[in-house]
Amino acid sequence: MLVDTSATKVLHELFEARVREAPDSIAVDYRDQCISYGDLNRKANRLAHHLRTELGVRPDDRVAVMMHHPPSVAIAILATLKAGGAYVPLDPGNSPAVTQQILDDAAPATLLLESSCAAGAAYFDGNLFVMDVESVDLETADTDLTPVATGSNLAYVIYTSGTTGTPKGVAVEHRSIVNTITWRNSYYAFSTGDATLAISRPSFDSSVEDIFCTLTSGGRLLLLERERITDQRYLAALITERAVTHFLITPALYKRLLGGLTAEGTTSLRAVTIAGEWFTKELVLQHFQRLPEVALYNEYGPSENSVCSTVHPLCADDSTIFIGKPIDNIFAFAMKEDGTPAGVGEIGELYLGGAGLARGYLGNPDLTADRFITMRSPDGVPARVFRSGDLVRVCTDHNLQFIGRTDRQVKIRGQRVELDHVSECLANDPVVDEVHVLLHAPSQELPRLVAFVTGCTRGDIARLEKLTREELPTHMVPHTIMAVEDIPITGHGKVDERALLKTYERPGTGRQPAAMSATEASLLAIWRILFSRTELDLDGDFFELGGDSLTVMDLVSEVEDLLGIQIENADAYTHRTIRNFARLIERRKATVLES
Repeated sequence: MLVDTSATKVLHELFEARVREAPDSIAVDYRDQCISYGDLNRKANRLAHHLRTELGVRPDDRVAVMMHHPPSVAIAILATLKAGGAYVPLDPGNSPAVTQQILDDAAPATLLLESSCAAGAAYFDGNLFVMDVESVDLETADTDLTPVATGSNLAYVIYTSGTTGTPKGVAVEHRSIVNTITWRNSYYAFSTGDATLAISRPSFDSSVEDIFCTLTSGGRLLLLERERITDQRYLAALITERAVTHFLITPALYKRLLGGLTAEGTTSLRAVTIAGEWFTKELVLQHFQRLPEVALYNEYGPSENSVCSTVHPLCADDSTIFIGKPIDNIFAFAMKEDGTPAGVGEIGELYLGGAGLARGYLGNPDLTADRFITMRSPDGVPARVFRSGDLVRVCTDHNLQFIGRTDRQVKIRGQRVELDHVSECLANDPVVDEVHVLLHAPSQELPRLVAFVTGCTRGDIARLEKLTREELPTHMVPHTIMAVEDIPITGHGKVDERALLKTYERPGTGRQPAAMSATEASLLAIWRILFSRTELDLDGDFFELGGDSLTVMDLVSEVEDLLGIQIENADAYTHRTIRNFARLIERRKATVLES
């Protein structure tokens, strides 16, 4: 469907229109703090006036945002846009080295941060504004600013993994993201009575949809305590107690959250949108078994096309998981290797065009020219399109089915990872002769990066693990770094990834640790489910074995199913071995019996 965009506004003007309609309605809900549309607008205006008049922010200037407090992030983003600039969200959980890489590339005019994130700004020489300290004393006006940005100016820059070992910034203009937001508000019929649970971090592109679909439709934006994003009971309680009507989530996290949701506890929930990763029909079936009255959608789209390009409403009896058809003002087509269009039943690389296209990659004209090209669309008209690198099958009724990638790019928790980016980090170490990184995802439910290195001893591995934690974003840190004698090659001269995976998955001796209690034996069985390739003992550290926040969710669920004991996510962080965890469970059991 094509929609007239001649009167396209900028993001913050759409928000300001909602402020004028209902200034007293709740805009942001966080913990026990609720901020009305009017108050949120005034707070953003005070900062925006300061950014423009005191710090000189102008259209297309980048303003980096790095803070933990979710409402402050929303204020900073709105203020940046109102001042005329483009926001660059930084993840405060990243190492200082990763933050510095992005700051060097984005060259922001200003950095808005919290005092707790000061380490990330150690080498930043631009304007600094410390939100939790300086906002209190702002005496600037709280009125709406005269707009200076237009639809063709930048709204934000989102950073993704790059093949050269350096993150790349996708630069998105207002008119492009406004197209996505306008379509979504109409498609999902978002209104003033809705409440959206914002699960994605601000540094992830789907957060743009969460924030601005809510704040431009008059709804309530429910913000999470970031450290509890994988706490099933916490999320389920929020959905029930705060009357959530919609949320967008990655498949891996939704599979774990779904186990804690019931039809009785989600009476307000209208729709769930899955995005960011491939998933199976099993997840769809589980959704409709537990929440038969809740609509389920699959959204697909790269950052380079303003987050969402296609959508498909899912049904319990779907035989195929489609990514669907293009949204308003977007066109999509697949091209086979011989340069001809893919017909029904055929597979080709997906090309995207239309109103959602990004400006390109910030400061990288060569990469922009390589991925954003001009070619004839299926209707024969020359058009600017994005070469996605995704392979799709063209199905009947023009639905698209995601097949895979043409390159070494994968998705981890909905975020893109160039495997060569990870390899580059490890290859820079002087002891590493060769490195090959691959994705281990036997069930697609818990994808893990595994790095194989040669020239290293076991003693080098701990240092390399520390190196990756310091140099790479959290979602790109390998789950396992494994020293091997050589990288096997197939008869065709390519890396034999199948042989490497067999090395990784090779089972241990299966020997049982001596003198185990019944609880320890049960926990060992759970540990072997979670860490199938690892030889285990009672004193192995859960996180050193490769556990992470999603694995913790699995642990909580398995303990409850197998042992009938409820534990908290935090317990896995404080009792990190089987032996210590067993003692905790025995104490919990004793407490239950005494009561």
